[in-house]
Amino acid sequence: MRNTIAILMSAILFACSTPKPEGFILKVKFQPENKYMISTIRGTETTITYSGEKIAMQKIKSMHIKNPSFSAVKTKTDSELETGKTSADGSFTASLTLKKMMSLDGKNEIPEGTVILGKVEGSSIPKFGNVVSGTLSFDQKNLLLQTINSSFEQFSFTEQRLKTGEQFSVDRPLSLPMDGTEIETIVTTTYKLMSIKNNLAQFEITQNYQMTPKRLDNSFSGKGNGKGQLIYDMENFLVTDYSVKTDLEMNKKMDYFEFDLKTTSEFSQTTEIEKK
Repeated sequence: MRNTIAILMSAILFACSTPKPEGFILKVKFQPENKYMISTIRGTETTITYSGEKIAMQKIKSMHIKNPSFSAVKTKTDSELETGKTSADGSFTASLTLKKMMSLDGKNEIPEGTVILGKVEGSSIPKFGNVVSGTLSFDQKNLLLQTINSSFEQFSFTEQRLKTGEQFSVDRPLSLPMDGTEIETIVTTTYKLMSIKNNLAQFEITQNYQMTPKRLDNSFSGKGNGKGQLIYDMENFLVTDYSVKTDLEMNKKMDYFEFDLKTTSEFSQTTEIEKK
Protein backbone atom coordinates (compact mmCIF):
# COMPACT_ATOMS: atom_id res chain seq x y z
CA MET A 1 0.00 0.00 0.00
CA ARG A 2 2.80 2.39 0.94
CA ASN A 3 4.56 1.59 -2.33
CA THR A 4 1.40 2.37 -4.31
CA ILE A 5 0.96 5.73 -2.55
CA ALA A 6 4.62 6.56 -3.13
CA ILE A 7 4.30 5.79 -6.83
CA LEU A 8 1.16 7.95 -7.16
CA MET A 9 2.79 10.84 -5.29
CA SER A 10 5.87 10.63 -7.52
CA ALA A 11 3.70 10.71 -10.65
CA ILE A 12 1.78 13.75 -9.38
CA LEU A 13 4.98 15.60 -8.46
CA PHE A 14 6.51 14.79 -11.85
CA ALA A 15 3.42 16.05 -13.69
CA CYS A 16 3.40 19.26 -11.68
CA SER A 17 7.10 19.85 -12.20
CA THR A 18 7.00 19.33 -15.97
CA PRO A 19 7.25 22.83 -17.52
CA LYS A 20 4.34 23.91 -19.71
CA PRO A 21 5.19 25.15 -23.20
CA GLU A 22 5.54 28.92 -23.24
CA GLY A 23 3.45 31.15 -25.47
CA PHE A 24 0.72 29.80 -27.73
CA ILE A 25 0.20 28.32 -31.19
CA LEU A 26 -0.95 30.85 -33.77
CA LYS A 27 -3.43 29.33 -36.17
CA VAL A 28 -6.28 31.24 -37.79
CA LYS A 29 -9.13 28.83 -38.37
CA PHE A 30 -12.72 29.48 -39.39
CA GLN A 31 -15.15 26.94 -37.95
CA PRO A 32 -18.05 25.15 -39.71
CA GLU A 33 -21.68 25.96 -38.86
CA ASN A 34 -20.91 29.42 -37.52
CA LYS A 35 -21.84 33.02 -38.25
CA TYR A 36 -19.19 35.73 -38.20
CA MET A 37 -20.11 39.41 -38.07
CA ILE A 38 -17.44 41.44 -39.91
CA SER A 39 -17.06 45.21 -40.00
CA THR A 40 -14.48 46.67 -42.41
CA ILE A 41 -13.28 50.23 -42.99
CA ARG A 42 -11.17 51.16 -46.02
CA GLY A 43 -9.92 54.68 -46.64
CA THR A 44 -7.43 56.37 -48.96
CA GLU A 45 -6.27 59.99 -49.24
CA THR A 46 -4.06 60.90 -52.20
CA THR A 47 -2.24 64.11 -53.10
CA ILE A 48 -0.48 64.57 -56.47
CA THR A 49 1.82 67.54 -57.06
CA TYR A 50 3.12 68.43 -60.56
CA SER A 51 6.29 70.38 -61.35
CA GLY A 52 8.38 71.02 -64.47
CA GLU A 53 8.77 73.24 -67.50
CA LYS A 54 6.33 76.09 -68.08
CA ILE A 55 4.79 74.58 -71.22
CA ALA A 56 4.04 71.36 -69.37
CA MET A 57 2.44 73.22 -66.47
CA GLN A 58 0.28 75.20 -68.89
CA LYS A 59 -0.84 71.95 -70.53
CA ILE A 60 -1.82 70.49 -67.16
CA LYS A 61 -3.75 73.66 -66.32
CA SER A 62 -5.56 73.59 -69.69
CA MET A 63 -6.73 70.06 -68.87
CA HIS A 64 -8.37 71.45 -65.72
CA ILE A 65 -6.11 69.37 -63.48
CA LYS A 66 -5.64 70.98 -60.10
CA ASN A 67 -2.08 71.31 -58.85
CA PRO A 68 -1.78 69.91 -56.30
CA SER A 69 -4.79 67.61 -56.73
CA PHE A 70 -6.43 65.82 -53.82
CA SER A 71 -8.81 62.87 -53.62
CA ALA A 72 -10.30 60.90 -50.74
CA VAL A 73 -12.24 57.65 -50.63
CA LYS A 74 -13.60 55.96 -47.52
CA THR A 75 -16.07 53.12 -47.13
CA LYS A 76 -17.48 51.12 -44.24
CA THR A 77 -18.93 47.67 -44.86
CA ASP A 78 -20.84 45.43 -42.47
CA SER A 79 -21.07 41.84 -43.62
CA GLU A 80 -22.05 38.39 -42.39
CA LEU A 81 -20.04 35.24 -43.07
CA GLU A 82 -21.99 32.01 -42.65
CA THR A 83 -20.22 28.65 -42.81
CA GLY A 84 -21.88 25.34 -43.63
CA LYS A 85 -21.56 21.76 -42.45
CA THR A 86 -18.35 19.81 -42.87
CA SER A 87 -18.37 17.51 -45.92
CA ALA A 88 -16.65 14.14 -46.30
CA ASP A 89 -13.38 15.73 -47.48
CA GLY A 90 -13.26 18.09 -44.49
CA SER A 91 -14.21 21.23 -46.41
CA PHE A 92 -17.29 23.37 -45.85
CA THR A 93 -19.05 26.19 -47.68
CA ALA A 94 -18.70 29.88 -46.88
CA SER A 95 -21.26 32.53 -47.81
CA LEU A 96 -20.45 36.23 -47.31
CA THR A 97 -23.37 38.68 -47.45
CA LEU A 98 -22.77 42.43 -47.66
CA LYS A 99 -25.35 43.75 -45.21
CA LYS A 100 -24.62 47.49 -45.15
CA MET A 101 -22.26 49.83 -47.00
CA MET A 102 -21.52 53.51 -46.44
CA SER A 103 -19.15 55.82 -48.32
CA LEU A 104 -18.01 59.46 -48.11
CA ASP A 105 -19.90 60.45 -51.25
CA GLY A 106 -22.97 58.39 -50.44
CA LYS A 107 -22.57 56.27 -53.55
CA ASN A 108 -22.36 52.51 -53.16
CA GLU A 109 -21.05 50.74 -56.24
CA ILE A 110 -21.71 47.36 -54.60
CA PRO A 111 -25.42 46.85 -53.79
CA GLU A 112 -26.33 45.87 -50.26
CA GLY A 113 -27.38 42.23 -50.12
CA THR A 114 -24.71 41.08 -52.59
CA VAL A 115 -23.62 37.50 -51.79
CA ILE A 116 -20.13 36.11 -52.37
CA LEU A 117 -19.84 32.31 -52.32
CA GLY A 118 -16.76 30.31 -51.44
CA LYS A 119 -15.33 27.37 -49.55
CA VAL A 120 -13.03 26.66 -46.61
CA GLU A 121 -10.56 23.85 -47.29
CA GLY A 122 -7.25 22.77 -45.78
CA SER A 123 -5.91 26.29 -45.26
CA SER A 124 -8.81 27.13 -42.92
CA ILE A 125 -9.18 30.51 -44.69
CA PRO A 126 -12.23 31.06 -46.95
CA LYS A 127 -11.54 31.26 -50.67
CA PHE A 128 -14.29 32.94 -52.69
CA GLY A 129 -14.98 32.33 -56.37
CA ASN A 130 -18.52 33.46 -57.23
CA VAL A 131 -20.54 36.67 -56.81
CA VAL A 132 -24.34 36.44 -56.83
CA SER A 133 -25.66 39.73 -58.23
CA GLY A 134 -27.94 40.76 -61.05
CA THR A 135 -26.60 44.31 -61.30
CA LEU A 136 -22.80 44.02 -61.15
CA SER A 137 -20.77 43.73 -64.35
CA PHE A 138 -18.21 41.00 -64.99
CA ASP A 139 -15.32 43.36 -64.18
CA GLN A 140 -17.00 44.58 -61.00
CA LYS A 141 -17.51 41.01 -59.83
CA ASN A 142 -13.85 40.16 -60.48
CA LEU A 143 -12.66 43.27 -58.60
CA LEU A 144 -14.93 42.43 -55.68
CA LEU A 145 -13.60 38.86 -55.54
CA GLN A 146 -10.00 40.12 -55.57
CA THR A 147 -10.73 42.59 -52.76
CA ILE A 148 -12.55 40.08 -50.56
CA ASN A 149 -10.01 37.28 -51.07
CA SER A 150 -7.14 39.69 -50.36
CA SER A 151 -8.80 40.73 -47.09
CA PHE A 152 -8.94 37.12 -45.88
CA GLU A 153 -5.57 36.00 -47.28
CA GLN A 154 -3.71 38.47 -45.10
CA PHE A 155 -4.68 36.27 -42.14
CA SER A 156 -3.31 33.10 -43.72
CA PHE A 157 -0.38 32.59 -41.35
CA THR A 158 1.92 29.60 -41.08
CA GLU A 159 1.01 27.66 -37.93
CA GLN A 160 3.67 28.36 -35.30
CA ARG A 161 4.33 28.66 -31.57
CA LEU A 162 5.09 32.17 -30.35
CA LYS A 163 6.28 33.69 -27.09
CA THR A 164 5.95 37.31 -25.98
CA GLY A 165 8.56 39.43 -27.70
CA GLU A 166 8.95 37.11 -30.70
CA GLN A 167 8.06 38.14 -34.22
CA PHE A 168 7.59 36.79 -37.73
CA SER A 169 7.31 38.35 -41.19
CA VAL A 170 5.17 37.68 -44.24
CA ASP A 171 6.00 38.83 -47.80
CA ARG A 172 3.12 39.48 -50.18
CA PRO A 173 3.41 40.62 -53.83
CA LEU A 174 1.43 43.61 -55.04
CA SER A 175 1.16 45.29 -58.44
CA LEU A 176 0.53 49.05 -58.69
CA PRO A 177 -0.43 50.54 -62.09
CA MET A 178 1.39 53.73 -63.14
CA ASP A 179 1.88 55.53 -66.46
CA GLY A 180 1.08 52.56 -68.69
CA THR A 181 3.24 50.16 -66.73
CA GLU A 182 3.21 48.43 -63.35
CA ILE A 183 5.21 48.87 -60.18
CA GLU A 184 6.05 45.44 -58.78
CA THR A 185 5.86 45.74 -55.03
CA ILE A 186 6.76 43.40 -52.17
CA VAL A 187 4.97 44.24 -48.93
CA THR A 188 6.82 42.85 -45.92
CA THR A 189 4.57 42.76 -42.85
CA THR A 190 6.15 42.00 -39.48
CA TYR A 191 4.05 40.86 -36.53
CA LYS A 192 5.56 41.17 -33.04
CA LEU A 193 3.78 39.53 -30.10
CA MET A 194 3.48 42.21 -27.41
CA SER A 195 1.28 40.56 -24.78
CA ILE A 196 -1.02 37.66 -23.92
CA LYS A 197 -3.93 38.31 -21.59
CA ASN A 198 -7.35 36.72 -21.07
CA ASN A 199 -6.83 34.39 -24.07
CA LEU A 200 -6.14 37.39 -26.32
CA ALA A 201 -2.78 37.86 -28.03
CA GLN A 202 -1.86 41.40 -29.07
CA PHE A 203 0.57 41.99 -31.94
CA GLU A 204 2.33 45.13 -33.14
CA ILE A 205 2.35 45.44 -36.94
CA THR A 206 5.01 47.14 -39.07
CA GLN A 207 5.10 47.18 -42.87
CA ASN A 208 7.71 47.97 -45.48
CA TYR A 209 7.11 48.42 -49.24
CA GLN A 210 9.84 47.58 -51.76
CA MET A 211 8.93 48.99 -55.19
CA THR A 212 10.46 48.06 -58.53
CA PRO A 213 9.11 49.30 -61.90
CA LYS A 214 8.82 46.75 -64.71
CA ARG A 215 10.57 49.24 -66.97
CA LEU A 216 14.03 49.45 -65.44
CA ASP A 217 15.04 53.11 -65.55
CA ASN A 218 15.79 55.95 -63.15
CA SER A 219 12.54 57.83 -63.75
CA PHE A 220 10.71 56.26 -60.80
CA SER A 221 11.32 56.16 -57.07
CA GLY A 222 9.02 55.04 -54.31
CA LYS A 223 8.84 53.93 -50.70
CA GLY A 224 6.23 53.02 -48.16
CA ASN A 225 5.70 51.93 -44.59
CA GLY A 226 2.86 51.13 -42.27
CA LYS A 227 1.99 50.53 -38.62
CA GLY A 228 -0.90 48.91 -36.84
CA GLN A 229 -2.06 46.18 -34.47
CA LEU A 230 -3.65 42.74 -34.51
CA ILE A 231 -5.60 40.98 -31.76
CA TYR A 232 -5.95 37.19 -31.90
CA ASP A 233 -8.60 35.24 -29.97
CA MET A 234 -6.77 32.09 -28.87
CA GLU A 235 -9.95 30.25 -27.86
CA ASN A 236 -11.73 30.75 -31.19
CA PHE A 237 -8.62 30.73 -33.47
CA LEU A 238 -9.74 34.09 -34.85
CA VAL A 239 -8.30 37.52 -35.63
CA THR A 240 -10.88 39.74 -33.93
CA ASP A 241 -9.25 43.10 -34.58
CA TYR A 242 -6.86 44.20 -37.31
CA SER A 243 -5.89 47.76 -38.21
CA VAL A 244 -3.03 49.24 -40.21
CA LYS A 245 -2.25 52.71 -41.56
CA THR A 246 0.09 52.98 -44.55
CA ASP A 247 2.00 55.90 -46.07
CA LEU A 248 3.27 55.67 -49.65
CA GLU A 249 5.44 58.16 -51.57
CA MET A 250 6.16 57.90 -55.28
CA ASN A 251 7.93 60.14 -57.78
CA LYS A 252 7.80 59.80 -61.56
CA LYS A 253 9.92 61.88 -63.96
CA MET A 254 8.59 62.49 -67.46
CA ASP A 255 10.21 64.36 -70.39
CA TYR A 256 9.00 67.83 -69.43
CA PHE A 257 7.56 67.42 -65.94
CA GLU A 258 7.40 65.15 -62.92
CA PHE A 259 4.84 64.37 -60.28
CA ASP A 260 4.98 63.44 -56.62
CA LEU A 261 2.29 61.18 -55.26
CA LYS A 262 1.60 60.78 -51.55
CA THR A 263 -1.02 58.35 -50.33
CA THR A 264 -2.24 57.54 -46.84
CA SER A 265 -4.34 54.40 -46.58
CA GLU A 266 -6.16 52.85 -43.66
CA PHE A 267 -7.63 49.41 -43.27
CA SER A 268 -9.37 48.12 -40.17
CA GLN A 269 -11.50 45.06 -39.60
CA THR A 270 -13.27 43.62 -36.59
CA THR A 271 -14.76 40.12 -36.47
CA GLU A 272 -17.14 38.59 -33.95
CA ILE A 273 -18.72 35.16 -33.74
CA GLU A 274 -22.48 35.42 -33.46
CA LYS A 275 -23.58 33.89 -30.18
CA LYS A 276 -26.01 30.99 -30.58
